[in-house]
Amino acid sequence: MLGGAAMTRYAVLCAVALLCFCTCGRTHVRPTESRPTVFVSIVPQKYFVDHISGGLVNCLVMVPPGTNVHTFEPRPGQMTILSTAKAYLAIGLEFEGSWLPKFAAVAPAMRIVHTDAAVRKIASEDSDEPAANGSPGLDPHIWLSPRLVKLQAASIAAALSSIDTVHAAEYAKNLTTFLASIDSLDQQLQGLLPCKDDSAHTPKKAFLVFHPTWGYFAKEYCLRQVSIEVSGKEPSPRTMKAIVDTARTYGIRTVFVQPEFSRASALVIAHELGARVLDADALAYDWKNTLLSVAKRIAEQ
Repeated sequence: MLGGAAMTRYAVLCAVALLCFCTCGRTHVRPTESRPTVFVSIVPQKYFVDHISGGLVNCLVMVPPGTNVHTFEPRPGQMTILSTAKAYLAIGLEFEGSWLPKFAAVAPAMRIVHTDAAVRKIASEDSDEPAANGSPGLDPHIWLSPRLVKLQAASIAAALSSIDTVHAAEYAKNLTTFLASIDSLDQQLQGLLPCKDDSAHTPKKAFLVFHPTWGYFAKEYCLRQVSIEVSGKEPSPRTMKAIVDTARTYGIRTVFVQPEFSRASALVIAHELGARVLDADALAYDWKNTLLSVAKRIAEQ
C-alpha cells in the first residue's frame, strides 16, 4: 500500500503522463480559438482543405451532410459564424450565385475565393439548371474529377497562404503531398477503368444514377452516365422504359443513389433489371475512397 505522500506523487505523475499523452503528435495544430476560420460550401471541400492545411485552419462546411445542394439556403446561425471567417472557398454551386453577395455583406473583411476559376466546365445533363442565356447550364460537380481537384487544390493552398502567411511553406508542402496522392488515386482509377490510350474517350462502360452528378468522373474514365432523374423530376413511365432498355444494352447491374435524393424510381428500375441499389455519396467526406468504391462497382459490371 502507498502512503499519503506516495499516493500524492503517484497522482501527479499520472496527471503529467495523461497530459503528455493528450498533446503528443499535435505540435503542429494550433488551438481552435487561434486558428483562422475558413468556410467551404460542401463536405468534400473540407477533405481538401484539411489535407492541405494540416489542421492549421478551422474549416467549416456551409451545406450540411444529406442536404440537397441545389435547394440549400444558409441558416441564421451560420451567417453569424461566417462574420468571423477569414475566407470563403466557393466551388461554383447554384446557391453561391445568390448568396455570395450576402456573405460579403455580412463579412466584408472575408476573402471570397472562387476555387473553380481555372476549371473548364462541361454542359450539365440536368436541363433544370439553365444558364442565364437559356442555353444548357454548366455542370457544377467538379469535385468528382481528380484532374479538376488538382486545380482546386492549388487555389485552396494559395488562399490559405494569403490569409496565414506565417504557415505558407507548410501549406505548399502539404499541397505537394496532396497532389501526389491524387495522382496515385488517378492511377488506381485508370487501372480499374482503363481509358488512357483512347484519345476520343469513347465510353466503354455505362453506369446508372438517379441524379446526374458524375458527369466529370464519367468523362475522365471513358464512361457513360445514365440518369434516372429528368429535369429535376421523376421520370415518366415512357422514360423509365427507355432507361431500362439502355441499362440492358450496357449490362448495367447496379443503380447508384445519393442520400439527399429519393430512391423510389431507382428501386423500380433496379427491380426490373434485377440490379442492386447502392449508395454513391458524392458529398461524402472520404473523397478518395468514395471514388475508388464507385469505380470498383462499375468495373465489376
